[in-house]
Amino acid sequence: MALSNIRRPIALTVVAAALVSIGTSRVPALAQQAPGQTVSAEAPFLAENDAAMDKMMKNMTIKPSGDVDRDFVAMMVPHHQGAIDMAEALLPYGHNPKLLRIAQEIVVEQLQEIAAMRLAIGEPASPTWVTNGAHDARAAASSYKANPVGDAAFVSRSNAAMDKMMTDMAVKPTGDVDHDLVAMMVPHHQGAIDMAQLELQYGQNPQLKTIAQEIIVDQMQEIALMRLAVGEPLPPSISSPTQTSFGATHSAPPHKSDADQTQSGMSAAMQMEPARTH
Repeated sequence: MALSNIRRPIALTVVAAALVSIGTSRVPALAQQAPGQTVSAEAPFLAENDAAMDKMMKNMTIKPSGDVDRDFVAMMVPHHQGAIDMAEALLPYGHNPKLLRIAQEIVVEQLQEIAAMRLAIGEPASPTWVTNGAHDARAAASSYKANPVGDAAFVSRSNAAMDKMMTDMAVKPTGDVDHDLVAMMVPHHQGAIDMAQLELQYGQNPQLKTIAQEIIVDQMQEIALMRLAVGEPLPPSISSPTQTSFGATHSAPPHKSDADQTQSGMSAAMQMEPARTH
């Protein structure tokens, strides 16, 4: 089942909650502020990011349970929450209208994926509400064989990916909130890609593997959009927002946003990429 279908019953609730929590009414006023911040003026933004990353790494510290899929969710949920916290931290301080819009989209996208991952292993989509599919998912998850060796390898390699991510995120502040958010969010997104690829290698839950594939696609497109928003070049393998590293290029109607266009290309490419089996 495609993640878009998994998300459908939860999308409206998640999106509504996200838009309320991030306070979209603030964005136009922020976008009108003049750029040219000093490093000291950037300090509150950096402090919020540091706190978010400390919380994320603490919550991602788990002991292998023998269940790769459950441990993937246990680590990816706080990782996604870290991206949400970083994106929300940008809104009061950022100036780039495109990047502010991308930050809002990151919040909504990550909330949807958190709910979908939890549902895939039979957990409530959030602590406050459940769906009818949670019981069936829990029963299906219990049918998978324990894989202590594979899970130990998964957790070890995920931890190594997170160590690399945190090293790459240790950027020197420039005084430009927008630039520094991208400098930190890009390796953070790459960390999610690395973990999702490990789920494809070691996991057993087909629904969760589909979600992992979509996480890879979503993070790749957002990396490209963030870089474009601040005028950074894309890697040689991606020459435009609608061309992916899978090698497929697609156009979109002019009225669509950059994110819509990129999603169109990535989704089409995703259909061309067969699921990896191990």
